[in-house]
Amino acid sequence: MSEHTPLVWFTSLAIGGAGMIASAALRQPVDLRLQAVALAVGTVALGAALLVSTLHLGRKARVPLAARGVGRSPLSHEILLAGATLAAGLTLLVMNWRAYPDGWARIAAASTAILFLLSIGLVYRLGGQRTWRGATVLLPLTTGLVCGEVFLLVIGSASIREAGVAFWLVPVDAIVFAARWWTLARLASAVTAPRDGLSRIHGLSAARLLVVDALPLVLLDMGAGRLAVVAVAVGLAFDRWLFYALAEQKTTEAEIARVEAIIEHQSRIR
Repeated sequence: MSEHTPLVWFTSLAIGGAGMIASAALRQPVDLRLQAVALAVGTVALGAALLVSTLHLGRKARVPLAARGVGRSPLSHEILLAGATLAAGLTLLVMNWRAYPDGWARIAAASTAILFLLSIGLVYRLGGQRTWRGATVLLPLTTGLVCGEVFLLVIGSASIREAGVAFWLVPVDAIVFAARWWTLARLASAVTAPRDGLSRIHGLSAARLLVVDALPLVLLDMGAGRLAVVAVAVGLAFDRWLFYALAEQKTTEAEIARVEAIIEHQSRIR
């Protein structure tokens, strides 16, 4: 997993940052200071993600050519939407600071952030990685919005009874991840994974649901807001690590099993 460390950091920071920008922009601001805090943290996190992303780029000089792939390359869409989200978040932050009317700026920031979160999932929808398709594509969006809503609740000193959007987003994220969990278990069973392999999938998946979706809300209801933020941040990083770790193991085994089955079938024909 060491070769994927930059990707784990990039996607964690990008998802968390874009989620905060989207959540701050989607809400009609009652307290401009609180919205400014969320926007500042979100843009800093997204900016840090873009810096980290350079660590795993093969040819950095080709980044400006990303625009040529629009309409064909999901990676080009991700790069351009990341920059657009950062610019929209900064614009909204400046308008918030100067107390300018920000209706159109909020729409732009929310739209670009949501599209960017969707693009992160679409980049990894690869033919050879069956565990990265289906409901998994939506996880950056749902998890990012959960992170953003939890952060807004904490800085706004709200309880779970006032959670509003977060109250509905958490079950949605849990359902999306449960679909991924089912896919992982089904693929592992299809290649006759050992019992300890299936147990590992179930254990790690249950831990992810607990840390990302259940624990933050429980901590918020207990008034432990800072711990809720820590829990959701750790849960997001764990989710991203799990995304790469299980795909490496289970998808590779599935591909090997498929190739072996083809070879065996051809040998019988001969």
